[in-house]
Amino acid sequence: MTDGTATGAGGDARQSRSVASMVFAVLRSGALGLSGLLAIVVWTTILSGIFGDVGPNLRLGLSAVALGLGTGSVALLFLLGRGMGLSYLDFRVPDWRGLGYAVGGVVALFVLQVAVAVALTQVGVQTADHSIEQTAQQGNPQMLLVLIPASWLLIGPGEELLYRNIIQKSLYDTFSKRGALVVASAIFALAHIPAYAIGSTLAATAGTLAIIFLLSLVLGFLYLRTGNLTVSALVHGTFDAIIFAAMYVSMV
Repeated sequence: MTDGTATGAGGDARQSRSVASMVFAVLRSGALGLSGLLAIVVWTTILSGIFGDVGPNLRLGLSAVALGLGTGSVALLFLLGRGMGLSYLDFRVPDWRGLGYAVGGVVALFVLQVAVAVALTQVGVQTADHSIEQTAQQGNPQMLLVLIPASWLLIGPGEELLYRNIIQKSLYDTFSKRGALVVASAIFALAHIPAYAIGSTLAATAGTLAIIFLLSLVLGFLYLRTGNLTVSALVHGTFDAIIFAAMYVSMV
C-alpha cells in the first residue's frame, strides 16, 4: 500500500528544491547584471587613467568603449567559470527571416515606447531623462553624435551579449524560456536605475524603468524567437542610434 504521507513529503521536498534553484538563479543573474555595471566603472577608470583629461565627446566615447569591454569581460568570465567556449555565444549573420524580425523589432520598440509613454502621461506620470540627455542639454549636443555609431558597434552588442546571451540564456536551465525572458528583462530594467535616477522623481524613474522592462521583453523575444543575438543587437543598436539622433536634432 502506498504511503500518501511519504509521497506528499517527497513532493514538498522537490518543490522546495525547485523554488530554491529559482531563487538562486535569480540572485546569480542579478549578480551578473551588477557585475556588468561594476566592470563598466572599472574599465571607465582604466581608460580615463590611460587617456587622461579629455574633452566631453572623447570622454563619452571612452564610456561607450568601457561598456563594451565591461559587458564583454563579465561574459568571458562567465564562460570560463562554466567551462564553456565561444560556441555558447549566438552572434551569427542573420538570414532574411532574421532581418525581417529586426525591422519588425525596431518598429515594435518605437510603437511600444510611444504607447506606454502616452499612457503614463494620461495618469500623470512623467518619464525620466537619461543622464546623457541631461548632460547634452547643458550645451554640448555634439556629444550625442559619438553615440550614434557607438550604439551599433558597442552599446547594442554589449548589452545584448550580457543580458540576453548570458543572463537570459543561462536562466533557461531553471525557468521556462518565457519565464527566463521576464526575469532577464526585469534585471535589465533595474540595471538602468543609475542612468535615470539622478535628478528625477521616484515616479518618473519607476515609469521609465517600466518602459525599459517592456522594451526589453521585445528584445528578449527576438533573441528567443531567432536564437540569433545579432538580430536583437541590431534592433537594440538601431533603436538607440535613432533616439540619440533625434535628441541631437531637437537640440541644434
